[in-house]
Amino acid sequence: MISKGKEKEVLDKRIMAARQSAGFSITEAAQKLGFKNYQTLSAIEKGARNINAHELIMMARLYGRSLDYFLESDVAPDPVPLWRKARKTDVNQIQRQFLSFLENYSNLEHLLGLKRRWKDVQKNYDRDDFSVNGFEQADKLGAEIHNFLDLGSRPSFNLLNVLENKLRFKVLHLSLKVGVSGASVVDNTIGVGILINVNDAPWRRNFDLAHELFHIITWNVFSPEEIGNGTTKTKPEQYADIFASSLLLPEAHLLDTLKETATDNEIRVIDIIELAKEFGVSTEAVFWRLVNLKKLKKSQAQRVLDNPKFRDLDRNMRRRLYSKDRPSKFPSRFISLACRCLLEGKISRGTFAEYLEIDRAEIDDYLEAAGFVEVNYAKIAAA
Repeated sequence: MISKGKEKEVLDKRIMAARQSAGFSITEAAQKLGFKNYQTLSAIEKGARNINAHELIMMARLYGRSLDYFLESDVAPDPVPLWRKARKTDVNQIQRQFLSFLENYSNLEHLLGLKRRWKDVQKNYDRDDFSVNGFEQADKLGAEIHNFLDLGSRPSFNLLNVLENKLRFKVLHLSLKVGVSGASVVDNTIGVGILINVNDAPWRRNFDLAHELFHIITWNVFSPEEIGNGTTKTKPEQYADIFASSLLLPEAHLLDTLKETATDNEIRVIDIIELAKEFGVSTEAVFWRLVNLKKLKKSQAQRVLDNPKFRDLDRNMRRRLYSKDRPSKFPSRFISLACRCLLEGKISRGTFAEYLEIDRAEIDDYLEAAGFVEVNYAKIAAA
C-alpha cells in the first residue's frame, strides 16, 4: 500500500487530475480499471482508501502517464496541442495518448543521447512577415521550406520521411473520429509532435502533414485563439493551406508536368485527376494551386468541383489508393530507438512492451521481426 502523509496527498490529487485530463468520467474509469463500482475509485481519489502498486500501474496505463507523474512532488503541466476540426470533448483521451507517445519518444532520444533538430526549420518569423501580404508570404515560405528540406519534384512522397528523420519530428498515426484531422505541438521538453488521422485518404494525410508544418514553423507567431480549432478558416488557417499547397505542388515542377499532361494546350478534367495522383494531393488542391498560378479562373475551378459527376469520377479513379500504403501507428524510427534502448539495457522489457503496446511474451518475436537480434546488433567498427 502507498503510505499516508504528504506523498499520499500528492498522489490522491494526481490520480484525479490524471483521470480528468485523460477525459474519463469516474464511472468509465472505474469500469476500465476493474473496480466493482465507481465508489471505490472515488474513495481512492478522496484519500479515504489506500491504493496498491498494481492498481497504480493500471491507472498509469489507462491514463497514459508514467509512474513518476504520480509519485514526484513537482510535475510540469502538460503542453497544449493545437487541434484541427475538433471539439474539446472529442479529444481529451486522444490528447493524452498523443502526449504519452511524445513523452516516451523523447525519453528514448534522451537515453541514446540524440540531439533535437526541429529548431532548424523554425527561423525568426514574426507577425510583420504576414502583416502586409500574408498569403504571398505563406506561398513564398512554402517554396523556401521545399528547397530547404530538399523535397524533390514530388514532395508528398518524401515529406513524412524527411520530417521524421531529418528534423526528428515525432509523427503518430491514430484512428480518429470523423471530422478530426489531427494536431500538432511544440515543446522544449518533448520536441515537435504531429498527430495524423490514419483513416483519411493518403492525399488528405499528406496535406494535413504540410498544413501542420506551417503551424510548427510559425508556432510563436500566431496565438491559438487566432488560429482557432480548424472549424472556421481563420487567416492563419488559410495561410497554412497556401503554404501546404506551395510546398506539395512546387510551381516549376507542377507546370512542367501540366505541359506534358495536357494536350493542345488545353486543360481537361482528367488532367487534374492525373496531376493529383502524380503529386499525391487532392484534386481540390491542384485546382486552387492552378488558380493561384493564374492557369485557371476561380469560376472554372469551382464549377468543376461543384459537379457531382466529377466527384464520382475522381473517387472511382482513386478508390484503390485509399487503403494503399496505410501507415503504421508508430514511426519506424520510434520502434528502432526502442529496440536499441532495450538491447543496450537502457530500458526494461516491461517498458519496451508498454511503449510498443505489446505483450511481454511477444517481445522476442517483435525484435526478430524488426531485425534487432543479437547477431545483427554486433559491432563491426567505430563510426
